[in-house]
Amino acid sequence: MFALPVLAQDVGNRSEVSVDFTGNFQSQATGLGTTDTPTDAGGFLANYRYHVNNWAGFEFNYAFTRFSQNYGPVTSTTIASTTQADANELSLAFVSTLGVRPSARIRPFVEAGTGALIFSPIAKGSTVSGFSDDRGAFMFGAGADFRVARQVSLRLGYRGLIYKTPDFAVPTQITNTVTNMSEPYVGLVIHF
Repeated sequence: MFALPVLAQDVGNRSEVSVDFTGNFQSQATGLGTTDTPTDAGGFLANYRYHVNNWAGFEFNYAFTRFSQNYGPVTSTTIASTTQADANELSLAFVSTLGVRPSARIRPFVEAGTGALIFSPIAKGSTVSGFSDDRGAFMFGAGADFRVARQVSLRLGYRGLIYKTPDFAVPTQITNTVTNMSEPYVGLVIHF
């Protein structure tokens, strides 16, 4: 009877950090006579994950990428304006490792959470001046850690972000639609 609390302490309360490289693919969005066709880009993702037990944990994420949003009329393939922007993400997620032990060779996970995307326009890469756009986002994902050493794993995963399309407060760039960004990623995890 006294061994159960000791066992729970042994398998839970584990922390880890990871640094990952991402591919960022935002979907095209059309609304109010305007189409937003973003470019694809690479970026990075850093996170801290705290495991409460073998089933559940919490994760804090920071991600960065830079890409261009190309806006044009729905009936034309001509680009009317472009806004190049840095996209910073801050998010918090619930993570489930499906009861797989921390010492397992392969440890799958699923996650869901919420956060914010901050789009900051870069004047040099833009045809019109705009303002920063802050967007609330819903985040979901799945992946697996592949243990390569006692405290090191390789992480492969996919994240999706759903949020309102950025418009930078430029009237000709407003679509008033919701879009999503797909982020496949790969990186290294340090467990402690």
